[in-house]
Order: sequence, then structure tokens, then C-alpha cells
Amino acid sequence: MASEDITIEILKNIRDEARETKREFQEQFAAMDQQFAAMGQRFDAMDQRFDTLEERVDLTSQRLDITNDRLGVVESTLLTLARRQRSMNKLLKATAEVAGAAAAGVARLDTRVTDLEARVGRLENR
Repeated sequence: MASEDITIEILKNIRDEARETKREFQEQFAAMDQQFAAMGQRFDAMDQRFDTLEERVDLTSQRLDITNDRLGVVESTLLTLARRQRSMNKLLKATAEVAGAAAAGVARLDTRVTDLEARVGRLENR
């Protein structure tokens, strides 16, 4: 009987240790579940932040597109103004040359008229 009592005690100890081990595992699994739940909440928060960031990037991209369109209009306008300024400069130079030539022609005509008046005056005096 003594050997049966020892066997029963050994089996009871094994059963108690198995129960204790099971309880410890359950506590550890519960703690791990809490940690995983906390990590899940953190991932959800990060997803929300990424969604917000993505929306901001989209808005910034749209604003850049609008700014690029506006800069294209400004560039086109400046090129048009530069072409017109070049044309105006050429026209003004040509006008200045014509005016200079006209002024020279008027000066020559004045000289010729003065000479003719002098000749007419001499003819009249005869």
C-alpha cells in the first residue's frame, strides 16, 4: 500500500503542477492578448494618421498642379510681353531712323528753300 500511496501522491503532484502550468500559460496568454490589443489600437491610430497624411499629400499635389498652371500662364504672358517689347523696339528704331531721315530731308529742304529765296531775291533786285 505504501507504494500505491506514493504513486497517488506523485500523480497528484504531477496533476497540480500541470494545473499550475496551465494557469500560468493562461495568464501569459491573457497578457499577450492585452499586448496584441494595445498593438492593434496603435496600428489603428497609425492607419488614421496615414490616411490623414495621404489626404494632405493629395491636397498639396492638387495645389501644386494649380500653381503650375498659374505659373504656365505667367510664363506665357511674360514671353508674349518680351516678344511685343522686341517688336516695339524694332518699330521705334525704324521710326527713329525715318524721323532722322525726315529731319535731314527737312534740313536739306530748308537749305534749298533758303538758297532759292536768296536767288529769287537777287533776281528781283536786278
